[in-house]
Amino acid sequence: MSRRPLVNDVLLLIDIQVGFDHPTYWGSRRSNQSFETNVTKLLHGFRGAARSPIAGTRPNVIHIYHKSLNPASPFHPSSDGINFQPYATPVQGEVIISKSVNSAFIDTNLEEMLRVLEVQRLFVAGLTTDHCVSTSVRMAANLGVTDHLDKDTGELVKGKIILIEDAAATWERGEFDGETVHRVQVASLKGEFCEVATTDEVLKMIYSAYALT
Repeated sequence: MSRRPLVNDVLLLIDIQVGFDHPTYWGSRRSNQSFETNVTKLLHGFRGAARSPIAGTRPNVIHIYHKSLNPASPFHPSSDGINFQPYATPVQGEVIISKSVNSAFIDTNLEEMLRVLEVQRLFVAGLTTDHCVSTSVRMAANLGVTDHLDKDTGELVKGKIILIEDAAATWERGEFDGETVHRVQVASLKGEFCEVATTDEVLKMIYSAYALT
């Protein structure tokens, strides 16, 4: 008989698409120049956890991509910008969900999927910190998507939403540079809507949970 997972984890990657490479559409300078490196490290860690020696345990990776209704958007289906970045391209077995608004939960089956998985730790990364990432984190908290009733005890299990602060990024907004916008958004979300961790801290959690070295 397979052992039930100690923790049900999901890595939720939001809008890591080629369209964000546009030289002027989003702004002149993005925050967090380590973004690509950290997303790559996260995917390597979560995918490696699929080889966990603990029976019945496997974290899930869910890719959200933006499919704009605006023909001028780099994310319109007519544009190559809708494609995933090469370093964040889904592999077989990973879930892909499209959205057309800021929240990853509006007009999608993401909430239903997370509840079926009985997710206890939802790790969130992607673009941009102040728009789709923030909106999705706030809605995840409001919906309580990491909370569920234990099938054995009937007790409410309170899960965690964890924003990976160095695996999210944004651009300048008005007079505020991208780094300032990013830091303010993370500070606003922390405590009220989610916990905050770095890529290295998250990887330590994953390696510990899935007995990886």
